[in-house]
Amino acid sequence: MKKALVLEYKNPVRTGRRYALTVAAAIFLFMAANVSGIKSYAGVTYMPDVTKEMNTPEFWLSFSPYDADTVQADRSKIEQINLDNLMNEKTNMNDLQHYTESIDGMKFNEQVLADAREELKSYQNKGYFDQYGNKLSDILIENIAQNTQNRSASQLQGPTYAIVVKRTTLNAFPSDTIITDELGDVNFDYNVLSSVRVNEPLVIKSVSADGLWYYADALNCSGWVNAYDVAICSSRAQWESAWMIPEDRVLVVTDSKIILAESNTNPESSNLLLTVGTVLEQAPAGSYGARVTNRSPIGNYVVYIPVRNGDGSYRKELALINGNAEVSEGYLPLTKRNILTVAFRMLGDAYGWGGMLSSNDCSGYVGDVYRCFGLKLPRNTTWQAASHSFSYDVSECTDEQKMALLNTMPIGSVLFFKGHEMMYLGTVNGKYYVVSSVSSMAYYAGPGVMRTRSVMINTLDIRRANGTTWLSNLYKLQVPYMM
Repeated sequence: MKKALVLEYKNPVRTGRRYALTVAAAIFLFMAANVSGIKSYAGVTYMPDVTKEMNTPEFWLSFSPYDADTVQADRSKIEQINLDNLMNEKTNMNDLQHYTESIDGMKFNEQVLADAREELKSYQNKGYFDQYGNKLSDILIENIAQNTQNRSASQLQGPTYAIVVKRTTLNAFPSDTIITDELGDVNFDYNVLSSVRVNEPLVIKSVSADGLWYYADALNCSGWVNAYDVAICSSRAQWESAWMIPEDRVLVVTDSKIILAESNTNPESSNLLLTVGTVLEQAPAGSYGARVTNRSPIGNYVVYIPVRNGDGSYRKELALINGNAEVSEGYLPLTKRNILTVAFRMLGDAYGWGGMLSSNDCSGYVGDVYRCFGLKLPRNTTWQAASHSFSYDVSECTDEQKMALLNTMPIGSVLFFKGHEMMYLGTVNGKYYVVSSVSSMAYYAGPGVMRTRSVMINTLDIRRANGTTWLSNLYKLQVPYMM
């Protein structure tokens, strides 16, 4: 899979001189402390022209309260959009539900070996580093590339079905090696492609030479996953029973993160991280006893979680989720209020390239918000923009024409420029506001680049590192829940 373009530009200034860095840091702090445009409330800092009130759904819903709770797309419409996204070749989604094909394992070995060598060489030519600060060496590249080879490959390999047991990532290579373009910046890893959540289905197509990684297809991405983060199902029927959940038993995590209670008796669920958009099955009433995880289930949801046995096989186990946790029984109704409520629960969260750091990048953020409604979007900005959803191509429009069209776009619309996407909120005093997971942008009070690395609200007149505004760079406006 080709990765989405890097969100914004990472800081291109690199120097080995401690004095230069110290002075730059001091100047930045001085400017930050004396910028009149920045607002601070109770210790929380916001972007220029953004107030504390703007960080609440109620602020934006007040402009059109009459339709805040109107369902914008019902279940049948959402399923129609999901099917269209699945059938659209430009979205690069995988039809797991109907996946039965066998592959030529020998040819697959050849292809992944060639792809790994080519991509790793490109990073080497760009002067990228590993997590230890070393330039990527020929030996490292070849070791990683050779690990893509399935030692048991055959010309006819059927699929293996698996379930994710802990929130993890799909990687470009079967390796924990971090690949970064900035010395010491181990929070940005080009090896990471996409997050996968607890109870998400995978189709395993190959295994690494060391046996520690599986090459897998997820719904909207393919890559290498750590073998210890997944469980192998004994049959397709067992696999389907884990994630093809009856709608009346669906439980969706609608908070940024939920951590299950610590438990000595049930280590598999102890402190298990569930991130927004995770879908679990509620256990039927009467199917469990007086204790679950050695506790009374009173005041809790009782759910099934996937567990990896010692031999790597799958089983499911009961677990408890606090009844006051931000979850939804069934997919949330797709309303403007619910879109903003879910999106704003992640304000201030860390930016995570490809889903690393248990966080989201820009497209992952948008995708996970809409997962809570059962709407399944493509993985990255390019693929999402290629969907058949209702949209305007504004690549040839003036800023004034873009603003006129924005005035007609509903809350939750997705706006794209090359390498980034954001959710539209509305306009206040002639300024247009968006929320997104942002890696970096031009510093608004002087020269240089801000490493933002957060989910945040800002206006479209903020500038990219190249000095142009976000507004001027927009090329598509899209409503993902309309066709």
